[in-house]
Amino acid sequence: MIDFYVELSPGIKASMIVTTFLVFSTLLLGLKVKKMKASDVPTGITLIAVMFVQGVNNMQHDFFKKYWKQFTPYTMTILLFLMFANTASLAGLSAPLSNINVALGFSILAFGSVQIAALFTKKPKQRAKDLLDPHWAFLPINIVGEMSTPFAMGLRLFGNLLSGAIIGIILYGVLSWGGILAGAFLIHPIFDMFFGLVQAYVYFMLLTIFMSMAVEE
Repeated sequence: MIDFYVELSPGIKASMIVTTFLVFSTLLLGLKVKKMKASDVPTGITLIAVMFVQGVNNMQHDFFKKYWKQFTPYTMTILLFLMFANTASLAGLSAPLSNINVALGFSILAFGSVQIAALFTKKPKQRAKDLLDPHWAFLPINIVGEMSTPFAMGLRLFGNLLSGAIIGIILYGVLSWGGILAGAFLIHPIFDMFFGLVQAYVYFMLLTIFMSMAVEE
């Protein structure tokens, strides 16, 4: 088991670490919230978590309407993973999405999510009818369209995070002796936190939009 882990790429290792961290942290936080009484006022990390969940719930309700309870836990999980994965370099880890395999995995995940969401709310017959719209001759074009967008989303994450890492390395080299201070106060906050969180939000919004379009009646 240890040999298997050692041979993995840095991006895959970071993905496993982020996933494990989120599983245990959300579990502990959930147990803490469960023990709270209705009259208790959340504080600290609990308050942040409650505000985060409420904000995502309100946003997803506007997109999915009556289906928001079915899809919000999934989209929120994706957002949480990307937020921590895209800023993993702040903890000395390699950004998981800078690995092409992880990015392609997210492309497949996005494609499957849209298709399952459509089948969840529509019968297979209606879904097939949508793919044949406006004429059966458009079926190949519609299928390509269904596949191209999710894969472009994953590759977009990969390209943005990889390019950000490369630019950061170049800036470290150019700044020479001032690179350490610049990295601590400028490069890392911009490329690792700001850009990483922006990319996480963009992917989350695109996934939400395409899934909500798939469940429209």
